[in-house]
Amino acid sequence: MVADTADGWTAAVRAELVGLAAPPSLEGTLRVDVAGAPGGDRTAHARFGGGRLTDIGSGAGEGPDATVTLTFEDARAVLGGDLDPSVAFMQGRMKVAGDMGLVLDLLALAATDAARGCRERIAARSAS
Repeated sequence: MVADTADGWTAAVRAELVGLAAPPSLEGTLRVDVAGAPGGDRTAHARFGGGRLTDIGSGAGEGPDATVTLTFEDARAVLGGDLDPSVAFMQGRMKVAGDMGLVLDLLALAATDAARGCRERIAARSAS
């Protein structure tokens, strides 16, 4: 499964999110820490500028503005569309540190039909 590897996950997310439009005010770097992944914990980052994804990759990135932490199971569920990111946040399954405004902007974006469609396509890629 693509989502089981850091590089495969990054490629799938990049392919889907690169064209996703958000409010132009969406700016900053999000660090994502995934605990309990096969082979050990994982860290990735996503950078946004002008309402667009400008960079995504493995590692923390330079100077993340916010960090979210999830278990591997919850990260897969979010990526696969089985767990809404806002629900994960409200249930305490996604821990947040740093710029809460950035995280709230991303949660609002994740609630859009366009973002849901991206997650569905990522899940379909991951199943192959």
